[in-house]
Amino acid sequence: MKTGRLLKFHRPGGEVHAYLYRDGAGFRASLYLMAPDKGAHSEPLARLDAPAEADLESAVRAYVDERFPK
Repeated sequence: MKTGRLLKFHRPGGEVHAYLYRDGAGFRASLYLMAPDKGAHSEPLARLDAPAEADLESAVRAYVDERFPK
């Protein structure tokens, strides 16, 4: 099991959860949509990676804002 951070974005229709973690020399994120009509074991919406944690967090926020506007 990886150790990382969980970011939660409250959006209409559910929450987007982004789990950020270190993987080797870089950082990765797996994003999930948590909605009433989704199963508990659904596949990630996306997987993102970046060389720095700050870059990854920016990419995650941009992804969520673009695909799941408030």
